[in-house]
Amino acid sequence: MDTQSAFGEDRGETTVKSRRFVFFAGGFVLSVLFFLGLNVAQAGFENYLYADISQPVRGLVFANPVRASVPEPDLAAGAALVKKIGPGGRERFVFKLNGESLMPIASLTKLMTAIIVLENQDRYAMDLPVIISNEAASQEDVPVFGNLRKGDTYTVAQLLGLMLQYSSNDAAYALSEVIGSAGFVDKMNSKAGDLELDSTLFFNSSGLDLDNGDTNTSSAKDMVVLSQYILNHHPEIFEMTSQMPAYLTVNGIHNLEFWDGQTLVGGKTGYTVKAGGCMVVVSRDAANNIFINVLLGADSAESRVREMQKLINLANN
Repeated sequence: MDTQSAFGEDRGETTVKSRRFVFFAGGFVLSVLFFLGLNVAQAGFENYLYADISQPVRGLVFANPVRASVPEPDLAAGAALVKKIGPGGRERFVFKLNGESLMPIASLTKLMTAIIVLENQDRYAMDLPVIISNEAASQEDVPVFGNLRKGDTYTVAQLLGLMLQYSSNDAAYALSEVIGSAGFVDKMNSKAGDLELDSTLFFNSSGLDLDNGDTNTSSAKDMVVLSQYILNHHPEIFEMTSQMPAYLTVNGIHNLEFWDGQTLVGGKTGYTVKAGGCMVVVSRDAANNIFINVLLGADSAESRVREMQKLINLANN
């Protein structure tokens, strides 16, 4: 009895254990099959994906971001540059045309003349009276509002105004005579060397072509450097030129049109037969970006305004 009971109990327990084993074994097999199915599916997807990626590069199409380009102006000039200076100091050229070409600069010379006067205040106090000599009064190509008479007296400040606003050759020469014209020109060339204006050479303080064929020369690149030096060290030069003169000059910087948000910081014009029409214009936009625009070798004094306007318009794009 005891033996049968024990035997019966052992057999029943064995049966339960067998069922449990089958259950767990079945679950394990199903899990294996499930994961095998996933692996097969993943392998198939990866094979498809890698097969597509492994195609030759030339067969693939890449989507590049589209960036609007600003068409460069068709400029009738020998050389030109436009340099943009951001409010944080970042600089880049937005237009280049023969920037390093050696060219006559005519009355753009007077920007350097003004620098020499301002940097030699021991000899050029603003209220210093200067008597106009016969030589100064006899300079060529003098505008109506800068035509000085022998014996008249002007202060240094007045001569600077006449030179920068009306491009008076008489005033430029009279300023150079204060320390001697030859010595003054030496200072101009010395300053050009200090600023590493390698293409720049001066023969006089006005920019007039000399009878022997000599003429003041520079490059658009050097004129950008000179303009930036003025902005940083002698902004009063451009401030003086930006003021509307009592008598508006013909084909000057005040004949240019500026877009909404743009303002004129200053500039200078020039013209001789050799140089053609020249112009430097510095402007600022609403975002406080500075634009230094240099134009050399336009066909005429009249066309320099039209061609410079094309450069000014670049700042609006």
